Amino acid sequence: MSHFNCRGKHLIGSMVSRFVIHQHKAGRTHFDLRILIEGVFRSWSLLREPPLRPGERRLAIEREGFPPESMRRANFEEEAFGIGRVSAWDEVEVNVLSSRHLSLTFRGARISGNYELRRMLWYPGNRWLLTRKPPHENRKYR
Repeated sequence: MSHFNCRGKHLIGSMVSRFVIHQHKAGRTHFDLRILIEGVFRSWSLLREPPLRPGERRLAIEREGFPPESMRRANFEEEAFGIGRVSAWDEVEVNVLSSRHLSLTFRGARISGNYELRRMLWYPGNRWLLTRKPPHENRKYR
């Protein structure tokens, strides 16, 4: 059992989980990062491809969660983008460490390495930053 609440706030826990990044062709083509946490795929929308170079960042807007069985659907409907076809851009497993933010280690075919998903507390709404960390960086957790 992980130690996350529904918003990942100030709780410490570590686990290996599944992730999938969908390319979602809806009203606007975008990418959805989905990470399985406590039996639900938490979901963040990225307007561009996930960051692949160290130091790159992407705005990630948290969306509604989905049950694991829904990951096999060919179409998803989201309030912001409408209904559209999805295809798996990448998926396998991710190591998740939660503190004030989510530290992620992806092990996929297209996305791998250390990332950080940090909530923008100074900005209203569910806005997060997904940042690719350099491979040599010491991972410090607050």
